[in-house]
Amino acid sequence: MKQPLLHVCFLLAVFLSASVLAQNPVQIQFQTDPVLTQTGTDSLFTVVTTTSIFSMTWKYNGLDTLGSWSGGTSNINPVTQFLGRVTITSNQLRIGSTQLRDAGNYSVEVTPVGTTGQTSNSRSVQLRVFEAVAGVTLSISSVTVEGGNVTLTCAWTAGTEISVQWAKGGLTITADSRITISGGSLVINPVNRDDAGEYKCTASNPVSAQTATRSLTVYYGPDTPVLTKDTSKNCVGGGDVLVGKAVRLTCTSVSLPPAIFSWEFNGNPISGQPDGGVLTIQTYSTNESGKYACTAKNSITGGTSKQTTTLAVVDVCLDGGEVAGIVIGSFLLLVIIVLLIVLLICLVRRKRVQQRQRDNIFIPKTETNQRPNPPATQPNARGDLEPGPDPPIYPGNGQTRRSVPVNTIQPTSPQRKTEALRDVNRLRSSNVLQQQLQTNKAADRSYPKFHQAGLTAELCFHKSCHAMCVSRNDAFFLKKINMSPMEMIEFKILKNFHF
Repeated sequence: MKQPLLHVCFLLAVFLSASVLAQNPVQIQFQTDPVLTQTGTDSLFTVVTTTSIFSMTWKYNGLDTLGSWSGGTSNINPVTQFLGRVTITSNQLRIGSTQLRDAGNYSVEVTPVGTTGQTSNSRSVQLRVFEAVAGVTLSISSVTVEGGNVTLTCAWTAGTEISVQWAKGGLTITADSRITISGGSLVINPVNRDDAGEYKCTASNPVSAQTATRSLTVYYGPDTPVLTKDTSKNCVGGGDVLVGKAVRLTCTSVSLPPAIFSWEFNGNPISGQPDGGVLTIQTYSTNESGKYACTAKNSITGGTSKQTTTLAVVDVCLDGGEVAGIVIGSFLLLVIIVLLIVLLICLVRRKRVQQRQRDNIFIPKTETNQRPNPPATQPNARGDLEPGPDPPIYPGNGQTRRSVPVNTIQPTSPQRKTEALRDVNRLRSSNVLQQQLQTNKAADRSYPKFHQAGLTAELCFHKSCHAMCVSRNDAFFLKKINMSPMEMIEFKILKNFHF
């Protein structure tokens, strides 16, 4: 009874020990997983473990045992596919000159040393074999014109599992509404001028890559030309060029290749002009005014574009500086005219003041013993001129100023004319008058001057004035006959008595 019981306990202990050991397998890791290899190179599988290894066995796709390593020695099995190309060490499997057919799953079974308390374990790793990329080229379809489409094709002569990446100017190209990427081709539709530049296609697989470069040229234009006029000066107020001067018309248009230009004047072609965009016109008359047209043409795209400008040839052309000079000159002239007018007004006013001063007549005071004029014998009749003392010729200190108009001189009777003649004779013989006249003449060199103002004339001496009220005709008469001062005084006396 006891013996069967002991046997059962032994078996139970063995079973528990095996279960414990089965629950603690050796840990296995690969240094690279998966292993990527280019054809013709070695494939290396490296096992990483911290446990002391008793033995290691390698298999291909779980069927063919390639060999093992145990006790410090390796044992290689003669598998036909791998003859002469397999090497096994304590933790590595090396397959030389890898071929495409070598790709697959490789597994390893590791048995640790018994003292580790761990059990055997196995693990697999994938080998991927690639053929290196070679012979990559980039091609572009026919001539690319703006608005059309273009296809860029990336091709290669060798390589497996290849993918293609596109780039332009260092930036990766991705598909959008205009760009379609499929395999090794890139299609742009429609093309614009900004698509021009250097394109790169890179063909690659996990073990190799190769890049091809190609420049894309997009032909476009011509755009609407821009016409400019280059003249010697800018006319203000209208006009472009002065008759006799040259003018240069410049036509520019954005185009690739550069546009070819032709010119027209009022709808008629201008012959003898170069294909360039510059037209030089030497003007000879205003008849050369009109519409000048420039037409740009692209020799590749076949497109044309036209621009028109109007040229005005004028007889008078003033630029901004000349106009400014005229304005400034006119302003200065206006200022001068105003100043002259002000000066003239001042002179006229001064002359009027002087004229008013000359119009004042100085009448000398009579002596205290001078007899008064007898009263008139008849009403409204003129008084007789009574003889009396000689009045002074020039006013003295007791003078008073009084104006005597013409109409205040009353005609005298005939009997008084004789007395007037007597007064004239007395004045002629007056030493006082002769002496005064000689003194004035010697001192001031003053001579009589006649001034006409209305119906009056004056006889003026320096610092003194004797006015006589005469008509305009009398004034002309006195001036014409060139009377002496004495004769003028006599004329005054006679005139007052209306001979």
